[in-house]
Amino acid sequence: MARFAVAGMTLVAAILMAPNASAKEIQDVYVKESESRIAAVGPGFKLKLTRHGISSSMVEEEFGDPATGNQIVRLSTDLAGRALRPFVCENGTYTITAGTFQRAYRFSSLERRPSIYPERFHTSFPGFVTPFMGEFDATVTDEAGTALRVMISDLGYEARTVEGGFRGTYPIHGFVVDQKGTIRDRISLLGRFRSGPGGADARYWIEDRGTCHQRADLGWGVPNTDRVVVTGPLLVLPFNAPVVTPKR
Repeated sequence: MARFAVAGMTLVAAILMAPNASAKEIQDVYVKESESRIAAVGPGFKLKLTRHGISSSMVEEEFGDPATGNQIVRLSTDLAGRALRPFVCENGTYTITAGTFQRAYRFSSLERRPSIYPERFHTSFPGFVTPFMGEFDATVTDEAGTALRVMISDLGYEARTVEGGFRGTYPIHGFVVDQKGTIRDRISLLGRFRSGPGGADARYWIEDRGTCHQRADLGWGVPNTDRVVVTGPLLVLPFNAPVVTPKR
């Protein structure tokens, strides 16, 4: 989820209405992946990612939970000229030189996540994003100065459970593609959070099936925000979480 550590990024909370309905248990974000293709579907959107590009479609009337009255937020960041964390992968380290990061999301409820989510994260996202759809498309260079392309789908879905707990699903998938169209590295990170009411019995973990493995200190000055799983400037969960590596 929304997880772009760029100075100056602000959200316009004024467009939000007071919460008068909790997030519907409508569905979640589901991702089907292979070595060369990502297909994702969520409430009101579809997304496809291959080595050739990333594309998505949205039905505004079905995106998230329109019954809340909250508008869809759309943001676009130009990546050129920004000092952004490079991608560290098994087959290279890739520095961003240009590109865009486009996001669309709808708040379903202006409620706080469990307290393990840092206050700074809540300040940036003062409610549940149900869903979040991000498309990251950038030109990068490796250690030898060779230009490549990085394409990433950055998704999220947060909601109250039927029992009054909280759940979040945060998939990040991407490809690093060379000039011949060959996939050099793969990003496959799936964050999950589940808890009971008030954050009781919280369980959270990240599944890593790709070739890009990276941790960073977010510099937020609060416990548990160092050694956070990231991929370049994107983060999966805004706190340190255990990583499992399912068999490929």
